[in-house]
Amino acid sequence: MTVDAFWEWSVERYSHPATREYLLMLQDSLNLVVLEALFGLWLGSQRCEWQAGVVDRLGAASDSWLRAVVVPLRSTRKQWRSEPTLQTARQHLLALEVQAERHLAELMWDAVMVSGDGVAKLLHQPDRPIADLMRVNLGCIAPFRDGKYVSEREQVVVLIDQAT
Repeated sequence: MTVDAFWEWSVERYSHPATREYLLMLQDSLNLVVLEALFGLWLGSQRCEWQAGVVDRLGAASDSWLRAVVVPLRSTRKQWRSEPTLQTARQHLLALEVQAERHLAELMWDAVMVSGDGVAKLLHQPDRPIADLMRVNLGCIAPFRDGKYVSEREQVVVLIDQAT
């Protein structure tokens, strides 16, 4: 398992129009951090389950980058959507946003997979169905905690399964 494998898997799944549209809708309506969701889904596909507190560590490691870099780039790019004279600049912003998301993936990876604090962050579950692990991991992130938005969480798992 490498950050490159996670990134490539995420880009491949996100490239499916139905998956992308649904994740973006959840980003807008529930403040879903799409890459965080994809990380949990990817870990499930690797038969790994997040342990208690891992999502909090992940958020602590990535939140400032997300708020200071990724979100402002995204916001500006969206504002320029209807400005024909800014389309070339908008494409440059999109490229910067993708690079910023790639760095976000590295921050998340380091928080979960590299940190040397000695705390087990993942539980390998070779006998559990992948879809179950995906559901469990998604259930740990903010929009889906405490049993919230179960049908939306299930729809994400179905879309990721179809994109595989």
